[in-house]
Amino acid sequence: MNMIKKIILLALFTTLTFSTTICAKDSNIRNYEDRGIKYYPFYAKKGTIKRGKASWYGKPFHGRLTANGEKYNMHAMTAAHRTYALGTVLKVTSLHNWKSVIVRVNDRGPFYNSRDVDLSYGAAKKLGFVNKGIEKVKIEVLSSGKSSNTKYVKHNANKTQNVIRTQKVQVASFFDKENATLFKQKHQLKNAIIVKKYIKDHKKTAYKIIVKCTPWEANKLLKSKKFSGAYKV
Repeated sequence: MNMIKKIILLALFTTLTFSTTICAKDSNIRNYEDRGIKYYPFYAKKGTIKRGKASWYGKPFHGRLTANGEKYNMHAMTAAHRTYALGTVLKVTSLHNWKSVIVRVNDRGPFYNSRDVDLSYGAAKKLGFVNKGIEKVKIEVLSSGKSSNTKYVKHNANKTQNVIRTQKVQVASFFDKENATLFKQKHQLKNAIIVKKYIKDHKKTAYKIIVKCTPWEANKLLKSKKFSGAYKV
């Protein structure tokens, strides 16, 4: 009887150990959702080459947790990708000046369909497109990430998986909800939301139009003076 118990306990221990290992590995390709869109990360084949657009993110997110639990270092050679496994190593080459950087994917994004990879400030600086904000690039997979170090995999990884690098800019405010909706439609503000807030001084409810965008786009929007009185919130 004791022997049977030992066998059962050994089997349970083996199963738990195996499950833990699988979970640790799968954390690099954990499925997630952003703004109602589901993403299914995968291990990209070494040698895969794609052309697309790169953006970058920096100071506002320096020190914050990335999708794999690391603290974001804007000066390190890292990147965010929507579907490549965390730990994937990429060679990103500017199609403008042909400069290249090698980066490791440790975050998720960019959550804008027109971009393919979000580079750290340091990587963007080396490629020379910090001021432009966006660059046409060639993206080559040097390593799939399957053998990446999993020391940063944490129990709360699912909480940090969906780190969204966005800033909010209020472009207008109305006391009439219909006017707010018409304003949003007129200016085709796809990334805008209408936030309802009660204003004590006026004893009325205001409908604020908030645009969600990248830090670079937020600065560009404010400098354009397209919306009088626009400001970051």
